[in-house]
Amino acid sequence: MLQMERYYAERVGHMQGSDIRDAFKLTEQPGIISFAGGFPAPESFPIPLIERLLAGMFKSDYSGLQYGPTEGLEDLRHEIALMMTAEGVACDAQNILITNGSQQALDLICKVFLDPGDIVLVEEPGYVGGLNAIGNYQGQKVGIPMDDEGLRIDIMANRLKEMASKGQRPKFIYTVSNFQNPTGVSLSVSRRRGLLDLAREYDFLILEDNPYGKISFGQETVPHIKTIDDEGRVIYLGSFSKILIPGVRIGWVVASKELIRQLTVAKQGTDLCSSSLGMKLVVESILSGELEAHVESLKVLYRRRRDVMLQALARYMPREVHWTRPQGGFFVWLRLPSYIDSKDMLPVAVAEEKVAYVSGQGFHVDGTGHNTIRLAYSQASEENIEEGIRRLASVIRRRLEVAM
Repeated sequence: MLQMERYYAERVGHMQGSDIRDAFKLTEQPGIISFAGGFPAPESFPIPLIERLLAGMFKSDYSGLQYGPTEGLEDLRHEIALMMTAEGVACDAQNILITNGSQQALDLICKVFLDPGDIVLVEEPGYVGGLNAIGNYQGQKVGIPMDDEGLRIDIMANRLKEMASKGQRPKFIYTVSNFQNPTGVSLSVSRRRGLLDLAREYDFLILEDNPYGKISFGQETVPHIKTIDDEGRVIYLGSFSKILIPGVRIGWVVASKELIRQLTVAKQGTDLCSSSLGMKLVVESILSGELEAHVESLKVLYRRRRDVMLQALARYMPREVHWTRPQGGFFVWLRLPSYIDSKDMLPVAVAEEKVAYVSGQGFHVDGTGHNTIRLAYSQASEENIEEGIRRLASVIRRRLEVAM
């Protein structure tokens, strides 16, 4: 049998699998309560709306079945530009590129900007999909720690000063600014300004990924980093996966027209165009006026599940365990005592208590995080969230007892 490995490109050695995807294999057993997948709840999908839109689309127009422009349908880019402008990011359709989810946008941006060895600042812990996209193009990831207000700007400033003394400069920083995956934490307003100040001082770009921003449980709207950017230094990513349905795979990039043109060339060599059917479905959902009401219903659903998880954590978890209290999104982040390894504990949790989660180590670029856990409350029912947290707490208590 031919050994394909000897034909691989050198970059293959920098590609890593996802601990999240690997964790799914453990959830296939019957009776498992899983907090592993950060997917939207299937029962949240607006099936009647989708059915009506699809039926209406094919009465006189079959363009959704054909190839489309690489940049994306003009009508959809126009509607996204209106939405972004209303949110404080003045732009038009020429500032928008439609992508196959924001994950493709990450790949395209890394393809356009990164040479092997280029430095990229990332959140520590950070979103695995972003970390992998950077790794695929052999970017050198430098983690910046986080706290309850997001990125530690003070630590970042020291790292940048140290890099500058060595003649080094990052190409960009990658941040999930709202209700971050995996921690659920949002970057505070003051730190958003501080981040942009550092980007100007040390001349690097900001990649602002915001797939969860519309699923906010509070009243206050935090401005995007992009809203205070007057240079075009911030590249903004959005997605309809969490607020409509992920199966259409429609995301977008907001950037300067020059960069959108270059990303479009890169996309042409990747997939020619995004799904015309998916794009038409999204634009029709916007024009129908029903998408906004649907998003409001999602806030109610996920806030209830967040509340149940936080209440269950307070009720069952040992006092040695600490967790975040997200104000939106899908995730809660647990920190266990340093002597507990959450990855080693996972098979035990699945076998003995039939509860699954994602170990936090894979979200770190410095090899730490062995005592952390990501819990997603988005898919599990309220009853299963309560029971699953009780089961997980039981596993952790036993580990604590053994350690003592």
